[in-house]
Amino acid sequence: MGKILDAFVDDQLHVNAVTEKRTSHHQYLCEQVEILQSKLEKKLNDEDRELLKKLADTYFDESCCDAHNNFVRGYRLGVLMTMEVFSGQDSFLGNDE
Repeated sequence: MGKILDAFVDDQLHVNAVTEKRTSHHQYLCEQVEILQSKLEKKLNDEDRELLKKLADTYFDESCCDAHNNFVRGYRLGVLMTMEVFSGQDSFLGNDE
C-alpha cells in the first residue's frame, strides 16, 4: 500500500491546517485578531465580554463546519477528476480495434 493509504488506515493522515505553516500574511491576520479582540474586551463590561466570547466561539464553530464541508467537497472533486483521467487511459494504448 502507498504511504498516504497507510497513514489513512492508521489514522495518521493529518489534513488539518494546523499541520501547515502559516504564511506571513496569515500570521499577520491572526495577530491582528488577537490585538483587536483584546482592545475590544478592555472597553466592554463583563456582560458584553461574555457576549463577545460567545460570538467568537460560535463564529469559530461555524468556520469549522465550513472547513469540513470544503474539505469533503474538494476531496470528492479530486476523486471525480481522477476517475475522469482514468476513464481516458485507453486512448494512450495502441488498440487496433
